[in-house]
Amino acid sequence: AVVSTADATFVAPVSRSQNVKKIVEQLEKSGRLETRFTPAADRVIESGAWRRRVHHWLFEETVPLWSTVGVDERHGGFHEALGFDATPLMKPKRMRTMARQVYAFAVAKARGWDGPADRLISHGLEFMARNGRTDNGGWVRTLNVNGTVADAAEDAYDHSCVLLALAHAHMVGNPDALRLAEETFSFLDAHLEDHRMTGFLETSSGAGDRRSNPHMHLLEAFLAWHQATGELAYLRRAARIVDLFRSHFFDPESWTLGEYFDAEWRPAEGEKGTWTEPGHHFEWASLLVDFAGRSGQSELTGFARKLYASAIANGLNRATGLAYGAVSRQGLPLDRVSRSWPQAEAIKAAIALDGSGGPDLKPEIEARVGRLFRWHIDPAPLGLWIDRIDERGRSLATDVPASIFYHLVCALTQYLDGTIGKSR
Repeated sequence: AVVSTADATFVAPVSRSQNVKKIVEQLEKSGRLETRFTPAADRVIESGAWRRRVHHWLFEETVPLWSTVGVDERHGGFHEALGFDATPLMKPKRMRTMARQVYAFAVAKARGWDGPADRLISHGLEFMARNGRTDNGGWVRTLNVNGTVADAAEDAYDHSCVLLALAHAHMVGNPDALRLAEETFSFLDAHLEDHRMTGFLETSSGAGDRRSNPHMHLLEAFLAWHQATGELAYLRRAARIVDLFRSHFFDPESWTLGEYFDAEWRPAEGEKGTWTEPGHHFEWASLLVDFAGRSGQSELTGFARKLYASAIANGLNRATGLAYGAVSRQGLPLDRVSRSWPQAEAIKAAIALDGSGGPDLKPEIEARVGRLFRWHIDPAPLGLWIDRIDERGRSLATDVPASIFYHLVCALTQYLDGTIGKSR
């Protein structure tokens, strides 16, 4: 018996054709993407097709805009959001956003941007350190526009963003980044590490649900510091997060990632317990591949493939091709809004998994970049983006949040790195 479809060919003696289910089960256990997702052959796009457009948008339109109107020259730091006329909006400044802007300008400098990156990095870090430190040596959650403290909570998510920014600032030569990072790591160990259970608290007070997401961003920060210094201590920190992923965050039956947990790392009750975010599946996938390459734990690539396949199979709006905000573990949409950052993370995940022993994802990378521009970037004024889109493809955005800049810079610079010499 020979059965040929658009994405697979089956060949077997007729007497044994019923064993196809066993084959699929074996493929699923090994983390093969083909069981749930295979790029369609009729949509092959030349690798690097988007390179020229991406480079121009990043370095000729977007970084120049945010390096000028996105900077608060009066009060310090960076504006939390811009209007679609590129006018700064006077919103409270989240520490994570301040840190992410520092990260973006550090990455731009590392990729050859000839703008005032050093001044912008120092400007951001000086504002953060002058206004945002706590008595414990940590960082506050939110500042008012003028730099006074609006929310003094010491949040693990914010500290992960600060550590990531400091790693990249250190890599491009900022003189204060290493000292600030050492102080932040000391605070992390003393006040945010959960000494009773594995992992970290949401805040230093211990309040709030336990979430996988801050741990993912801490993993990202630890890997960045390993890249910056080569010190194994940071890889060991990363390994503890990966162990928590294996033991509690990942569900091997549904290939999904849990978001909310109780204090004992049991899934939260109710809808929170079934809540999964395709964007976080993509983020974890790229980080696991990164960690696997550094640590030699190649089996983690299988987990990354499963996360990617699950998000593609169950997490996409089929009308637009964009990732939903959230779906249940059974694949039912819980948040039908498509934001820009999951689309950027899908690009990163496809780049990470391409060439890892699975299908050729180069056409998928180009398609993901194309969807990001089609729905989120091209309809917006130069240097801006449409962050929120409904299930019919209509814009829901009322402003342009600066925190998304980090996702776009990270994904699109990785795309440029992987397509050097492949432009048209």
